Amino acid sequence: RRRNFHSDTHKFDSKEIIRMTSSECTKVNRRPSSPFDDDVVKPLCVKGCCAPAGNKPKLIVLCSVLSFATNFPEGYSNSYPNTSHLTFRHEINQSYIERGDDDGLSKEEFTWYWSLMLNIWFVGFLGGTVLTPYFCDNLGRKRSLLISNCIALFGAILCFLGVTFRIPEIFFCSRIISSISSGISFGSLILFLQESTPTELRGVTSFLSESTFIMTMGVGIGFGMDSLFGKNLPLLTAISILPAIIGIVVAIPLHETPKFLLINRNDRKAALASLEYYRGITAENDSTLEDMMLETAGDDHNEVTIWQGVKEVFTQPHLRIAFFLGAASLQIVVGIWPIVYLSTDLLEDSFSTEISQFASLAFMMADFVASLLGLLIVERFDRRTLLIQLGIGNVISLCLYILSDLLIPVWDPIRWGQIVALILFGATYGITLGPIAYFITSELVSQRYRSIVQSMVLGFNTLMNFIISLITLPCYIMRVSPRPPSSRK
Repeated sequence: RRRNFHSDTHKFDSKEIIRMTSSECTKVNRRPSSPFDDDVVKPLCVKGCCAPAGNKPKLIVLCSVLSFATNFPEGYSNSYPNTSHLTFRHEINQSYIERGDDDGLSKEEFTWYWSLMLNIWFVGFLGGTVLTPYFCDNLGRKRSLLISNCIALFGAILCFLGVTFRIPEIFFCSRIISSISSGISFGSLILFLQESTPTELRGVTSFLSESTFIMTMGVGIGFGMDSLFGKNLPLLTAISILPAIIGIVVAIPLHETPKFLLINRNDRKAALASLEYYRGITAENDSTLEDMMLETAGDDHNEVTIWQGVKEVFTQPHLRIAFFLGAASLQIVVGIWPIVYLSTDLLEDSFSTEISQFASLAFMMADFVASLLGLLIVERFDRRTLLIQLGIGNVISLCLYILSDLLIPVWDPIRWGQIVALILFGATYGITLGPIAYFITSELVSQRYRSIVQSMVLGFNTLMNFIISLITLPCYIMRVSPRPPSSRK
Protein backbone atom coordinates (compact mmCIF):
# COMPACT_ATOMS: atom_id res chain seq x y z
CA ARG A 1 0.00 0.00 0.00
CA ARG A 2 1.19 3.46 -0.82
CA ARG A 3 2.02 5.77 2.07
CA ASN A 4 3.06 9.42 2.08
CA PHE A 5 5.92 10.11 4.40
CA HIS A 6 6.82 13.55 5.79
CA SER A 7 9.76 14.36 7.89
CA ASP A 8 7.91 14.90 11.17
CA THR A 9 4.39 13.62 10.65
CA HIS A 10 4.56 9.93 9.77
CA LYS A 11 7.01 7.42 11.15
CA PHE A 12 7.31 3.99 9.58
CA ASP A 13 6.65 1.15 12.03
CA SER A 14 9.74 -1.05 11.92
CA LYS A 15 7.59 -4.14 12.57
CA GLU A 16 5.61 -3.71 9.37
CA ILE A 17 6.61 -5.80 6.35
CA ILE A 18 6.03 -4.76 2.76
CA ARG A 19 6.93 -7.38 0.15
CA MET A 20 8.34 -6.06 -3.09
CA THR A 21 8.52 -7.73 -6.47
CA SER A 22 9.99 -6.63 -9.77
CA SER A 23 6.51 -5.55 -10.90
CA GLU A 24 6.00 -3.37 -7.81
CA CYS A 25 8.92 -1.01 -8.17
CA THR A 26 6.71 2.02 -7.56
CA LYS A 27 5.92 0.93 -4.02
CA VAL A 28 7.84 2.27 -1.06
CA ASN A 29 9.76 0.29 1.51
CA ARG A 30 12.53 0.90 3.91
CA ARG A 31 15.74 -0.81 4.88
CA PRO A 32 17.64 0.68 7.80
CA SER A 33 21.23 1.25 6.85
CA SER A 34 22.13 0.97 10.53
CA PRO A 35 20.36 0.25 13.83
CA PHE A 36 20.20 4.02 14.52
CA ASP A 37 18.35 5.23 11.44
CA ASP A 38 14.97 3.49 11.80
CA ASP A 39 13.29 6.56 10.35
CA VAL A 40 15.18 6.42 7.04
CA VAL A 41 12.82 5.75 4.15
CA LYS A 42 14.13 4.50 0.81
CA PRO A 43 12.31 3.51 -2.37
CA LEU A 44 13.36 -0.02 -3.14
CA CYS A 45 12.57 -2.76 -5.63
CA VAL A 46 13.99 -6.15 -6.37
CA LYS A 47 16.28 -5.91 -9.36
CA GLY A 48 16.79 -8.75 -11.78
CA CYS A 49 15.08 -10.51 -14.63
CA CYS A 50 12.17 -12.71 -13.51
CA ALA A 51 13.09 -12.43 -9.84
CA PRO A 52 10.99 -14.76 -7.63
CA ALA A 53 11.17 -12.09 -4.90
CA GLY A 54 9.44 -14.22 -2.28
CA ASN A 55 6.84 -15.67 -4.64
CA LYS A 56 7.10 -19.36 -3.65
CA PRO A 57 5.38 -20.85 -6.74
CA LYS A 58 7.63 -18.75 -8.96
CA LEU A 59 10.71 -19.84 -7.02
CA ILE A 60 9.72 -23.52 -7.32
CA VAL A 61 9.13 -23.12 -11.07
CA LEU A 62 12.53 -21.47 -11.46
CA CYS A 63 14.25 -24.26 -9.53
CA SER A 64 12.36 -26.88 -11.53
CA VAL A 65 13.33 -25.46 -14.92
CA LEU A 66 16.95 -24.98 -13.86
CA SER A 67 17.10 -28.52 -12.41
CA PHE A 68 15.54 -30.08 -15.52
CA ALA A 69 17.89 -28.29 -17.92
CA THR A 70 20.96 -28.97 -15.79
CA ASN A 71 20.16 -32.65 -15.19
CA PHE A 72 19.09 -33.38 -18.76
CA PRO A 73 22.56 -34.22 -20.16
CA GLU A 74 23.17 -36.86 -17.49
CA GLY A 75 19.69 -38.36 -17.27
CA TYR A 76 18.91 -38.37 -20.97
CA SER A 77 22.33 -39.37 -22.28
CA ASN A 78 22.53 -42.33 -19.91
CA SER A 79 19.02 -43.65 -20.51
CA TYR A 80 18.39 -43.58 -24.26
CA PRO A 81 21.11 -46.21 -24.87
CA ASN A 82 19.01 -48.54 -22.69
CA THR A 83 16.21 -48.95 -25.23
CA SER A 84 18.19 -48.12 -28.39
CA HIS A 85 21.16 -50.41 -27.73
CA LEU A 86 20.43 -52.63 -30.76
CA THR A 87 20.58 -49.61 -33.09
CA PHE A 88 23.84 -48.54 -31.49
CA ARG A 89 25.22 -52.04 -31.94
CA HIS A 90 24.33 -52.02 -35.62
CA GLU A 91 25.79 -48.54 -36.20
CA ILE A 92 29.02 -49.31 -34.34
CA ASN A 93 29.51 -52.57 -36.22
CA GLN A 94 28.72 -50.83 -39.50
CA SER A 95 31.35 -48.19 -38.79
CA TYR A 96 34.01 -50.89 -38.39
CA ILE A 97 32.86 -52.68 -41.52
CA GLU A 98 33.12 -49.43 -43.49
CA ARG A 99 36.69 -49.07 -42.24
CA GLY A 100 37.76 -52.49 -43.48
CA ASP A 101 36.76 -54.94 -40.74
CA ASP A 102 34.42 -57.21 -42.69
CA ASP A 103 33.10 -59.09 -39.65
CA GLY A 104 32.65 -56.12 -37.35
CA LEU A 105 32.72 -56.81 -33.60
CA SER A 106 31.95 -60.22 -32.13
CA LYS A 107 29.35 -60.51 -29.37
CA GLU A 108 32.01 -60.73 -26.67
CA GLU A 109 33.96 -57.81 -28.11
CA PHE A 110 30.85 -55.66 -28.36
CA THR A 111 29.84 -56.56 -24.79
CA TRP A 112 33.03 -55.09 -23.34
CA TYR A 113 33.14 -52.29 -25.92
CA TRP A 114 29.57 -51.23 -25.13
CA SER A 115 30.05 -51.58 -21.39
CA LEU A 116 33.10 -49.31 -21.54
CA MET A 117 31.28 -46.89 -23.85
CA LEU A 118 28.50 -46.52 -21.29
CA ASN A 119 30.56 -46.48 -18.13
CA ILE A 120 33.26 -44.11 -19.31
CA TRP A 121 30.70 -41.58 -18.14
CA PHE A 122 31.75 -42.21 -14.56
CA VAL A 123 35.39 -41.41 -15.34
CA GLY A 124 34.49 -37.99 -16.68
CA PHE A 125 31.96 -37.47 -13.90
CA LEU A 126 34.67 -38.20 -11.35
CA GLY A 127 36.88 -35.58 -12.98
CA GLY A 128 34.05 -33.04 -12.84
CA THR A 129 33.40 -33.93 -9.21
CA VAL A 130 37.05 -33.26 -8.34
CA LEU A 131 36.79 -29.85 -10.02
CA THR A 132 33.53 -28.95 -8.25
CA PRO A 133 35.08 -27.51 -5.03
CA TYR A 134 37.37 -25.25 -7.06
CA PHE A 135 34.57 -23.99 -9.27
CA CYS A 136 32.00 -23.59 -6.50
CA ASP A 137 34.27 -21.99 -3.90
CA ASN A 138 36.12 -19.68 -6.29
CA LEU A 139 33.65 -18.87 -9.04
CA GLY A 140 30.41 -19.36 -7.14
CA ARG A 141 27.42 -21.62 -7.58
CA LYS A 142 25.81 -19.65 -10.41
CA ARG A 143 28.92 -19.38 -12.56
CA SER A 144 29.65 -23.06 -12.02
CA LEU A 145 26.20 -23.92 -13.35
CA LEU A 146 26.67 -21.60 -16.30
CA ILE A 147 30.07 -23.08 -17.21
CA SER A 148 28.83 -26.65 -16.82
CA ASN A 149 25.89 -25.99 -19.13
CA CYS A 150 28.23 -24.52 -21.75
CA ILE A 151 30.38 -27.67 -21.55
CA ALA A 152 27.21 -29.77 -21.81
CA LEU A 153 26.21 -27.93 -24.98
CA PHE A 154 29.60 -28.67 -26.55
CA GLY A 155 29.33 -32.34 -25.54
CA ALA A 156 25.80 -32.62 -27.00
CA ILE A 157 26.93 -31.19 -30.33
CA LEU A 158 29.91 -33.54 -30.39
CA CYS A 159 27.62 -36.52 -29.62
CA PHE A 160 25.34 -35.60 -32.52
CA LEU A 161 28.30 -35.39 -34.90
CA GLY A 162 29.68 -38.73 -33.71
CA VAL A 163 26.52 -40.72 -34.49
CA THR A 164 25.74 -38.74 -37.66
CA PHE A 165 29.10 -39.55 -39.25
CA ARG A 166 29.35 -43.02 -37.65
CA ILE A 167 32.52 -42.29 -35.70
CA PRO A 168 32.21 -44.14 -32.36
CA GLU A 169 35.38 -42.51 -31.06
CA ILE A 170 33.75 -39.07 -31.25
CA PHE A 171 30.67 -40.40 -29.47
CA PHE A 172 33.02 -41.85 -26.83
CA CYS A 173 34.75 -38.47 -26.34
CA SER A 174 31.40 -36.67 -26.21
CA ARG A 175 30.34 -38.83 -23.27
CA ILE A 176 33.51 -37.92 -21.39
CA ILE A 177 32.97 -34.20 -22.02
CA SER A 178 29.28 -34.32 -21.10
CA SER A 179 30.04 -36.29 -17.96
CA ILE A 180 32.60 -33.70 -16.84
CA SER A 181 29.92 -31.04 -17.15
CA SER A 182 27.49 -33.22 -15.16
CA GLY A 183 30.09 -33.77 -12.44
CA ILE A 184 30.43 -30.02 -12.01
CA SER A 185 26.75 -29.19 -12.40
CA PHE A 186 25.43 -31.86 -10.03
CA GLY A 187 27.28 -30.60 -6.96
CA SER A 188 26.76 -26.97 -8.00
CA LEU A 189 23.02 -27.45 -8.45
CA ILE A 190 22.55 -29.05 -5.03
CA LEU A 191 24.46 -26.22 -3.35
CA PHE A 192 22.57 -23.60 -5.35
CA LEU A 193 19.16 -25.02 -4.42
CA GLN A 194 20.11 -25.45 -0.75
CA GLU A 195 21.45 -21.92 -0.40
CA SER A 196 19.01 -19.85 -2.46
CA THR A 197 15.74 -21.16 -1.02
CA PRO A 198 14.15 -20.57 2.41
CA THR A 199 14.34 -23.34 5.00
CA GLU A 200 10.74 -24.47 4.54
CA LEU A 201 11.34 -25.09 0.81
CA ARG A 202 14.85 -26.48 1.02
CA GLY A 203 13.85 -30.14 1.13
CA VAL A 204 11.31 -29.70 -1.68
CA THR A 205 13.61 -27.82 -4.03
CA SER A 206 16.51 -30.20 -3.35
CA PHE A 207 14.12 -33.05 -4.04
CA LEU A 208 13.29 -31.39 -7.35
CA SER A 209 16.86 -31.97 -8.49
CA GLU A 210 16.45 -35.74 -8.29
CA SER A 211 12.83 -35.69 -9.52
CA THR A 212 13.74 -33.80 -12.67
CA PHE A 213 16.72 -36.11 -13.12
CA ILE A 214 14.37 -39.10 -13.00
CA MET A 215 12.09 -37.32 -15.47
CA THR A 216 14.95 -36.87 -17.94
CA MET A 217 15.78 -40.57 -17.65
CA GLY A 218 12.16 -41.39 -18.41
CA VAL A 219 12.31 -39.13 -21.46
CA GLY A 220 15.50 -40.85 -22.62
CA ILE A 221 14.13 -44.38 -22.25
CA GLY A 222 10.88 -43.38 -23.98
CA PHE A 223 12.57 -41.59 -26.88
CA GLY A 224 15.03 -44.47 -27.30
CA MET A 225 12.25 -46.97 -28.04
CA ASP A 226 12.00 -48.29 -31.60
CA SER A 227 8.50 -46.85 -31.91
CA LEU A 228 9.83 -43.30 -31.37
CA PHE A 229 13.42 -42.24 -32.16
CA GLY A 230 15.35 -45.38 -31.27
CA LYS A 231 16.20 -46.09 -34.91
CA ASN A 232 17.18 -42.49 -35.69
CA LEU A 233 20.32 -41.85 -33.66
CA PRO A 234 21.11 -38.36 -35.05
CA LEU A 235 17.68 -37.08 -33.99
CA LEU A 236 17.82 -39.00 -30.71
CA THR A 237 21.13 -37.41 -29.71
CA ALA A 238 20.36 -33.93 -31.08
CA ILE A 239 17.46 -33.53 -28.63
CA SER A 240 19.91 -32.92 -25.76
CA ILE A 241 21.20 -29.72 -27.42
CA LEU A 242 18.05 -27.72 -26.63
CA PRO A 243 18.01 -28.23 -22.83
CA ALA A 244 21.69 -27.22 -22.65
CA ILE A 245 20.79 -23.94 -24.35
CA ILE A 246 17.84 -23.46 -21.98
CA GLY A 247 20.14 -24.08 -19.01
CA ILE A 248 22.51 -21.35 -20.20
CA VAL A 249 19.70 -18.86 -20.83
CA VAL A 250 18.11 -19.51 -17.42
CA ALA A 251 21.41 -19.30 -15.50
CA ILE A 252 22.61 -16.00 -16.98
CA PRO A 253 20.23 -13.61 -15.12
CA LEU A 254 20.35 -15.46 -11.80
CA HIS A 255 21.96 -13.96 -8.72
CA GLU A 256 24.68 -15.76 -6.83
CA THR A 257 23.42 -17.46 -3.67
CA PRO A 258 23.26 -15.24 -0.58
CA LYS A 259 25.25 -17.71 1.55
CA PHE A 260 28.15 -17.76 -0.90
CA LEU A 261 28.23 -13.98 -1.15
CA LEU A 262 28.02 -13.51 2.60
CA ILE A 263 30.34 -16.26 3.84
CA ASN A 264 32.73 -16.89 0.96
CA ARG A 265 32.92 -13.34 -0.44
CA ASN A 266 32.16 -11.43 2.76
CA ASP A 267 29.89 -9.09 0.75
CA ARG A 268 26.87 -8.36 2.93
CA LYS A 269 25.36 -5.85 0.51
CA ALA A 270 25.42 -8.31 -2.39
CA ALA A 271 24.14 -11.08 -0.13
CA LEU A 272 21.19 -8.92 0.92
CA ALA A 273 20.42 -8.13 -2.72
CA SER A 274 20.53 -11.84 -3.54
CA LEU A 275 18.28 -12.64 -0.59
CA GLU A 276 15.77 -10.09 -1.84
CA TYR A 277 16.02 -11.48 -5.38
CA TYR A 278 15.02 -14.97 -4.27
CA ARG A 279 12.96 -14.39 -1.11
CA GLY A 280 11.67 -10.83 -1.42
CA ILE A 281 12.23 -7.72 0.67
CA THR A 282 11.14 -8.40 4.24
CA ALA A 283 12.03 -7.17 7.71
CA GLU A 284 13.53 -10.60 8.49
CA ASN A 285 16.26 -10.41 5.86
CA ASP A 286 18.85 -8.89 8.19
CA SER A 287 18.22 -11.55 10.82
CA THR A 288 18.39 -14.22 8.11
CA LEU A 289 21.87 -13.02 7.20
CA GLU A 290 22.85 -13.15 10.86
CA ASP A 291 21.60 -16.73 11.05
CA MET A 292 23.72 -17.59 8.00
CA MET A 293 26.78 -16.17 9.71
CA LEU A 294 26.22 -18.53 12.63
CA GLU A 295 27.40 -21.36 10.34
CA THR A 296 30.89 -19.89 10.51
CA ALA A 297 30.95 -19.79 14.29
CA GLY A 298 34.03 -21.58 15.52
CA ASP A 299 35.62 -21.71 12.05
CA ASP A 300 38.64 -19.67 11.13
CA HIS A 301 37.97 -17.70 7.99
CA ASN A 302 41.19 -18.49 6.17
CA GLU A 303 40.76 -19.99 2.73
CA VAL A 304 41.14 -23.75 2.62
CA THR A 305 42.76 -25.54 -0.30
CA ILE A 306 41.14 -28.71 -1.60
CA TRP A 307 43.81 -30.97 -0.14
CA GLN A 308 43.71 -29.19 3.20
CA GLY A 309 39.96 -29.63 3.21
CA VAL A 310 40.25 -33.35 2.45
CA LYS A 311 42.73 -33.75 5.29
CA GLU A 312 40.43 -31.94 7.71
CA VAL A 313 37.48 -34.09 6.66
CA PHE A 314 39.33 -37.22 7.80
CA THR A 315 40.83 -35.66 10.94
CA GLN A 316 37.76 -33.87 12.32
CA PRO A 317 35.20 -36.37 13.72
CA HIS A 318 32.03 -34.49 12.73
CA LEU A 319 33.23 -34.09 9.13
CA ARG A 320 34.44 -37.68 8.96
CA ILE A 321 31.07 -38.97 10.17
CA ALA A 322 29.27 -36.78 7.60
CA PHE A 323 31.46 -38.22 4.83
CA PHE A 324 30.82 -41.83 5.87
CA LEU A 325 27.08 -41.24 6.22
CA GLY A 326 26.90 -39.62 2.79
CA ALA A 327 28.96 -42.37 1.16
CA ALA A 328 26.91 -45.11 2.83
CA SER A 329 23.64 -43.47 1.75
CA LEU A 330 24.74 -43.37 -1.88
CA GLN A 331 26.06 -46.92 -1.70
CA ILE A 332 22.51 -48.10 -1.02
CA VAL A 333 21.38 -46.82 -4.42
CA VAL A 334 24.42 -47.80 -6.48
CA GLY A 335 22.31 -50.43 -8.27
CA ILE A 336 20.32 -47.80 -10.14
CA TRP A 337 22.96 -47.33 -12.84
CA PRO A 338 23.28 -50.90 -14.16
CA ILE A 339 19.48 -50.98 -14.38
CA VAL A 340 19.26 -47.61 -16.15
CA TYR A 341 21.90 -48.75 -18.64
CA LEU A 342 20.96 -52.37 -19.17
CA SER A 343 17.39 -53.22 -18.14
CA THR A 344 16.19 -53.67 -21.73
CA ASP A 345 19.27 -55.68 -22.68
CA LEU A 346 18.90 -57.99 -19.67
CA LEU A 347 15.16 -58.47 -20.05
CA GLU A 348 15.56 -59.43 -23.72
CA ASP A 349 16.94 -62.75 -22.51
CA SER A 350 13.42 -63.61 -21.29
CA PHE A 351 11.13 -61.31 -23.28
CA SER A 352 10.77 -59.82 -26.75
CA THR A 353 12.47 -56.50 -27.50
CA GLU A 354 9.14 -54.67 -27.47
CA ILE A 355 8.09 -56.03 -24.07
CA SER A 356 11.56 -55.35 -22.67
CA GLN A 357 11.44 -51.73 -23.82
CA PHE A 358 7.98 -51.18 -22.34
CA ALA A 359 9.08 -52.84 -19.09
CA SER A 360 12.05 -50.43 -18.88
CA LEU A 361 9.70 -47.52 -19.51
CA ALA A 362 7.33 -48.81 -16.79
CA PHE A 363 10.27 -49.00 -14.37
CA MET A 364 11.19 -45.40 -15.06
CA MET A 365 7.59 -44.17 -14.90
CA ALA A 366 7.18 -45.86 -11.51
CA ASP A 367 10.36 -44.10 -10.43
CA PHE A 368 9.09 -40.72 -11.62
CA VAL A 369 5.56 -41.02 -10.19
CA ALA A 370 7.05 -42.11 -6.86
CA SER A 371 9.33 -39.06 -6.90
CA LEU A 372 6.27 -36.81 -7.25
CA LEU A 373 4.70 -38.49 -4.23
CA GLY A 374 8.00 -38.04 -2.43
CA LEU A 375 7.62 -34.27 -2.73
CA LEU A 376 4.61 -34.55 -0.44
CA ILE A 377 6.30 -36.59 2.28
CA VAL A 378 9.94 -35.52 2.25
CA GLU A 379 9.34 -32.84 4.92
CA ARG A 380 6.87 -34.91 6.96
CA PHE A 381 9.25 -37.67 8.04
CA ASP A 382 12.82 -37.54 9.24
CA ARG A 383 15.56 -38.37 6.74
CA ARG A 384 16.88 -41.32 8.75
CA THR A 385 13.56 -43.18 8.83
CA LEU A 386 12.95 -42.73 5.11
CA LEU A 387 16.50 -43.70 4.18
CA ILE A 388 16.59 -46.91 6.21
CA GLN A 389 13.09 -48.22 5.53
CA LEU A 390 13.06 -47.47 1.81
CA GLY A 391 16.65 -48.70 1.52
CA ILE A 392 15.54 -52.08 2.87
CA GLY A 393 12.66 -52.17 0.37
CA ASN A 394 15.00 -51.24 -2.47
CA VAL A 395 17.45 -54.04 -1.66
CA ILE A 396 14.59 -56.55 -1.33
CA SER A 397 13.39 -55.63 -4.83
CA LEU A 398 16.85 -56.43 -6.23
CA CYS A 399 16.80 -59.78 -4.45
CA LEU A 400 13.39 -60.53 -5.95
CA TYR A 401 14.74 -59.77 -9.42
CA ILE A 402 17.68 -62.11 -8.94
CA LEU A 403 15.46 -64.86 -7.51
CA SER A 404 13.02 -64.59 -10.42
CA ASP A 405 15.89 -64.74 -12.90
CA LEU A 406 17.39 -67.85 -11.29
CA LEU A 407 14.09 -69.73 -11.08
CA ILE A 408 13.07 -69.28 -14.74
CA PRO A 409 14.47 -72.71 -15.74
CA VAL A 410 12.34 -74.26 -12.98
CA TRP A 411 9.09 -72.38 -13.63
CA ASP A 412 8.94 -70.20 -16.73
CA PRO A 413 6.05 -67.83 -15.69
CA ILE A 414 8.16 -66.52 -12.80
CA ARG A 415 10.07 -64.48 -15.36
CA TRP A 416 7.32 -61.86 -15.01
CA GLY A 417 8.58 -61.42 -11.47
CA GLN A 418 11.60 -59.64 -12.99
CA ILE A 419 9.35 -56.86 -14.29
CA VAL A 420 7.47 -56.61 -10.99
CA ALA A 421 10.77 -56.39 -9.10
CA LEU A 422 12.05 -53.76 -11.53
CA ILE A 423 8.97 -51.58 -10.99
CA LEU A 424 9.23 -52.03 -7.22
CA PHE A 425 12.88 -50.99 -7.39
CA GLY A 426 11.95 -47.81 -9.28
CA ALA A 427 9.17 -46.95 -6.84
CA THR A 428 11.29 -47.37 -3.71
CA TYR A 429 14.16 -45.45 -5.27
CA GLY A 430 12.10 -42.51 -6.47
CA ILE A 431 9.77 -41.90 -3.56
CA THR A 432 12.56 -40.47 -1.39
CA LEU A 433 15.49 -42.89 -1.23
CA GLY A 434 17.42 -41.65 -4.27
CA PRO A 435 16.84 -37.92 -3.71
CA ILE A 436 17.71 -38.02 0.00
CA ALA A 437 20.83 -40.11 -0.63
CA TYR A 438 22.14 -37.40 -2.95
CA PHE A 439 21.36 -34.24 -1.01
CA ILE A 440 21.71 -35.41 2.60
CA THR A 441 25.46 -34.72 2.66
CA SER A 442 24.95 -30.99 2.09
CA GLU A 443 22.69 -30.90 5.16
CA LEU A 444 25.28 -32.48 7.44
CA VAL A 445 28.19 -30.05 7.10
CA SER A 446 28.77 -26.32 7.45
CA GLN A 447 29.20 -23.92 4.55
CA ARG A 448 32.99 -23.94 4.76
CA TYR A 449 33.31 -27.68 4.03
CA ARG A 450 30.08 -28.30 2.14
CA SER A 451 31.42 -28.46 -1.42
CA ILE A 452 34.52 -30.45 -0.40
CA VAL A 453 32.65 -33.12 1.57
CA GLN A 454 29.95 -33.43 -1.07
CA SER A 455 32.57 -33.81 -3.80
CA MET A 456 34.39 -36.49 -1.83
CA VAL A 457 31.15 -38.42 -1.33
CA LEU A 458 30.21 -38.13 -5.00
CA GLY A 459 33.74 -39.12 -6.00
CA PHE A 460 33.58 -42.31 -3.95
CA ASN A 461 30.11 -43.08 -5.27
CA THR A 462 31.22 -42.48 -8.87
CA LEU A 463 34.12 -44.93 -8.47
CA MET A 464 31.79 -47.61 -7.11
CA ASN A 465 29.28 -46.93 -9.89
CA PHE A 466 32.00 -47.36 -12.49
CA ILE A 467 33.26 -50.67 -11.11
CA ILE A 468 29.86 -52.28 -10.52
CA SER A 469 28.21 -51.04 -13.70
CA LEU A 470 31.20 -51.90 -15.90
CA ILE A 471 31.25 -55.58 -14.93
CA THR A 472 27.47 -56.11 -14.75
CA LEU A 473 26.83 -56.78 -18.46
CA PRO A 474 29.91 -59.01 -19.05
CA CYS A 475 29.08 -61.03 -15.91
CA TYR A 476 25.49 -61.45 -17.03
CA ILE A 477 26.41 -62.45 -20.58
CA MET A 478 29.06 -64.91 -19.43
CA ARG A 479 26.97 -66.56 -16.69
CA VAL A 480 27.47 -70.29 -16.54
CA SER A 481 23.92 -71.62 -16.96
CA PRO A 482 22.32 -70.67 -20.29
CA ARG A 483 18.57 -70.32 -20.55
CA PRO A 484 16.51 -73.04 -22.22
CA PRO A 485 15.11 -71.90 -25.59
CA SER A 486 11.52 -72.00 -24.28
CA SER A 487 12.19 -69.07 -21.94
CA ARG A 488 13.26 -66.72 -24.72
CA LYS A 489 9.98 -65.43 -26.09
